[in-house]
This record gives sequence, structure tokens and C-alpha cells, in this order.
Amino acid sequence: MGVQLNPFARAVSGVALAATAFFTVAAFQTLPADAVLAIHWNIDGIADGFAGREALLIVPMTAALVGGLLWLALRYDPKRANLARSSEAIGNVVVALSLLVAVVQSAIINSGFGESARLDRAIPVVAGTLFAILGYAMPHIRQNYTIGVRLPWTIESEAAWDASHRFIGGAWILTGVTTTILGILAFIELAVVTLLLGLALSVAGTIFVAYRVWSRQSASTRTSRRR
Repeated sequence: MGVQLNPFARAVSGVALAATAFFTVAAFQTLPADAVLAIHWNIDGIADGFAGREALLIVPMTAALVGGLLWLALRYDPKRANLARSSEAIGNVVVALSLLVAVVQSAIINSGFGESARLDRAIPVVAGTLFAILGYAMPHIRQNYTIGVRLPWTIESEAAWDASHRFIGGAWILTGVTTTILGILAFIELAVVTLLLGLALSVAGTIFVAYRVWSRQSASTRTSRRR
């Protein structure tokens, strides 16, 4: 049983990746051989790493490699049935990552044509939107070995898996929406702090929730066995 993306996820991710591929090929043919492109931005959104025209291949090759490895992992996951039940959530993840690839590649392409290499406002908006979408998807991902919060306790206990994903999903939605709004309002430093702090607290909280649910379940199981 495989993972089948819904029509919306297939359409959005397909259009995003196809447009990215088209503009990448067009840029490679248009840019001069000695073009300089931005490939890295610091926390303030200012380009601080550059490369030649070959930089156009970095994002597509990385996306293809990660996509291929993910496809293999999903295909041979021992809990493929649960992944099939998570198709809609996985579709949301695919859409979010496809849009991220498109945005990053467009920034690299634009820098080669001399457009502004500053992403100070774009970074918190894009990152916040990405985590909001991922947060919405997380509670709907069923227990598996490929995607999600894979801790010893969540792999062993389905209750711990569900509880931890509900927690981190809500935390990421709150963090993502807040970061996006702050980015739109140009509170860039506050947006970055909010994103980093929100992610750190959400991860710590998720570990705590997963262990607490697992330990309570284990304790009750041990008690019932003694009886």
C-alpha cells in the first residue's frame, strides 16, 4: 500500500517544481559564464556566500537527492499502512517543501541578474509559513519510521506518538503564524527570535510530552500485569 497524494498536493507541488525547473534552465542559458550568485544568507537576511553559475544546480540536486531517499524510505517503511492513512498530511508536507524549494531557487536566480540579495523580510515570512503548514500536518501523521517525531517512546507507544504530534503541531502553528505576521510587519529581529525560541521550546516540550505519556502508559501496563 503506497502513499497517494491528493489532487491539490500533486497540482501545487507539480506546478512549483516545474516552474522552478523551467526558470533554472532559462537562467542557466541566459546568465554569463562569470555570473556571481548568492547561495547563503545570514540571520539578518543579507547574502554572505556566493558562487558561480553552477550554484543553480545546488537546490535542484539537493531536492532530487532528498526526494529520492524519502521515496525509498516511505516505500519500505514497516508501517506503510499508517503512511497510507497519512496521505493528506504528507501531501501538505510535500507542498510546503516544494514551495520552499521554489522560493530559495528563485532567490538564487534573481541574485544572478543583479536583483536585491537581501531576504531580511522574506526569510521570516517564508520560514513562518513553512512551519505553520508543517504544524497543521503533524497531528495527522500516523505512527511510522520515516516522517514525524521519531523518539524511542513515540516508536514504542502509539499514544505517545499521537500526543507528541498534537503538541508540536499546535506549537509550530502558533510559532509559524506569529513569525509570519512579525515578518510582514518588518519586525525582523523579533520574528527571528520568535522562530528560534518557538522551535527550541516546541522540541523540548514534545520530548517531555512523549516521555510522560509513554511512562504513564508503561506504569499502568506494569500495574495491570502485576494484578
